[in-house]
Amino acid sequence: MGELLLALLAGVGAGVMNAAVGAGTLITFPALIALGLPPLAANVTSAVGVSPGNVTGAFTYRSALRQSHMRRPILIATVAMVTGAMLGVPLLLVLPPEAFTAVIPWLIIAAGLLTLAQPWITRHISRRVEPVHQRASILFVGVMLAGIYLSYFGAATGVITLSVMLYAGLSNLQEANAIKNVATGVANVLAALIFLVVAPVDVPLAIAVAIGAALGGLAGGRIAQRLSPALFRWLILLVALGAAAFVIASQRS
Repeated sequence: MGELLLALLAGVGAGVMNAAVGAGTLITFPALIALGLPPLAANVTSAVGVSPGNVTGAFTYRSALRQSHMRRPILIATVAMVTGAMLGVPLLLVLPPEAFTAVIPWLIIAAGLLTLAQPWITRHISRRVEPVHQRASILFVGVMLAGIYLSYFGAATGVITLSVMLYAGLSNLQEANAIKNVATGVANVLAALIFLVVAPVDVPLAIAVAIGAALGGLAGGRIAQRLSPALFRWLILLVALGAAAFVIASQRS
């Protein structure tokens, strides 16, 4: 019973983080390891468990998501994220972690720094207007790569995805976060269904994490919408640094 309670509490924390910024895996993965699961089982159990959190987080953004100008980027980002996630599932099950994780900390840190610097860079390149199709291509390719990472490991996928969206022309951080929650929510659910069939998921712990993540996602989405853009960007950077530190530490252990 105590194990399920710990998993539930970890899910709540992960749900809040994923809906607000990302990197909820930084809470659930170590918690599941502490409960005695081996790394692969902890990873896939965490992936299954946190999947409802982005869905409930997206629900809190429903008024923004209904706006007509959001339809196209939602569709592009969701298709791209699902495509990448489906490509990443076999990588997780076949490749050793060292084959992919060597560059992950630096990608996460770069994404956090780019998100923080985005307003300054946007002001300095505002005279260069990229064609709509080019911005759509940047959005699709960038989010697809984030989707591959999402199903392979997942920590700070939200940070990377937000960074891609901002540089693809989605300058409103709250709208980008709403789209991120939809795209990652759909991709996480589909990946979770596959993991339940082909991976060593601890189902009772995954259910406990899922209940917590769903509740945490509702809270995290509301918290994120109350943050100022500047504070939100600094929070993203702090999460990125924490995620990078966690990945580096896990590589050395």
